[in-house]
Amino acid sequence: MRLSPVFPAIAIAAVMVLGNCNSAAADDRETCKTASGDTAIEACTRAIESKKYNGAKQKRVLSLLYTNRGVEYEIKKDFEHAIADHDQAIKIDPKNPAPYNNRGNAYVAKQDYEHAIADFDMAIKLNPKYAEAFFNRGMTKKNHGDIAGGDTDIAQAKVLQPGIGATR
Repeated sequence: MRLSPVFPAIAIAAVMVLGNCNSAAADDRETCKTASGDTAIEACTRAIESKKYNGAKQKRVLSLLYTNRGVEYEIKKDFEHAIADHDQAIKIDPKNPAPYNNRGNAYVAKQDYEHAIADFDMAIKLNPKYAEAFFNRGMTKKNHGDIAGGDTDIAQAKVLQPGIGATR
């Protein structure tokens, strides 16, 4: 059997295209983590839709893609999309504390403090050294009347991460 001289060129082109798809998904994952606004939302969406992160070993990555996109929606004040993305991140990886913390922030923005504190509680339960969740819960408590509880949480956040909450 004799192969056409075009066959090797087609095979090389196919490998290059497939290689570019994987690196594009990796680039989108990086852009999802580092960019902001619509650029980040679009990159997160492409990375999610690439299905590259659907395997069992990639569930934490997929969860983070959803929660990163949710944070960007929250910044745009699109709280429904933000919470839906954090919900999806939690569904994918319920042991990942980041989406609970991030969903808690979205609930704070919606002035749903009861749900916010419950989410910060869960983030802390999953990672007792999660300084940001302690800080967020502390600020939420303080801003809603539980000054002592808030001060305790903020103090714990500062033990875990000195300088957290400092303004320049």
